[in-house]
Amino acid sequence: MSRLLSRILATFLAMVKRLFRQQTPITLPHPEEPANNSQTVSNTALPSVLQGWFDGWQVPVEHRAFWVEAIDVRVYDTWPAEMLAGGLGGNTPAASWEADGKRHLAILAAWLNPGVIAHEQAHNSYALLTEAAKAAFSSEYNRLKSTDPYIQLLYSINTYGLSSDVEGHAEVYRYLGEKMPEILKRYYPKLF
Repeated sequence: MSRLLSRILATFLAMVKRLFRQQTPITLPHPEEPANNSQTVSNTALPSVLQGWFDGWQVPVEHRAFWVEAIDVRVYDTWPAEMLAGGLGGNTPAASWEADGKRHLAILAAWLNPGVIAHEQAHNSYALLTEAAKAAFSSEYNRLKSTDPYIQLLYSINTYGLSSDVEGHAEVYRYLGEKMPEILKRYYPKLF
């Protein structure tokens, strides 16, 4: 009789454990940091913020020099007139682009934080993909938008990544980092 009772109790405890595991809510590994309007070019340290991104998103050590040397990063208190004239919106916190054979990243000092750097560097990583790899990413990503619990959580909070697959690529990396589905990590060169 005691053996039967032990088995019933063990089965019951296993069911409770499974139920508890299923009800433990997941959270975004990298929640959004708000702008810090007290930050200026003169009182912020880009190397420190880059290190925060390297560490927080576990950028492989062997790729860190690439992100420092290959990307021209500029921090501004306000957007220069020529950037605004070029089409950059005044409320845009950061931007990445290619010009003269080099990738560039510009960011407003108030938004200089590891999360915004992560988002923009994901754009720079995306630029390293071939067209075929970009298409493959889109296929995998669009399938996962409705099935992956972390991606679903992200878009229940912030829908910006749904505006395009390029923005989705950046938002998934920015908010999920290592928690993104393994199958997507191959589409983030030099970030994993």
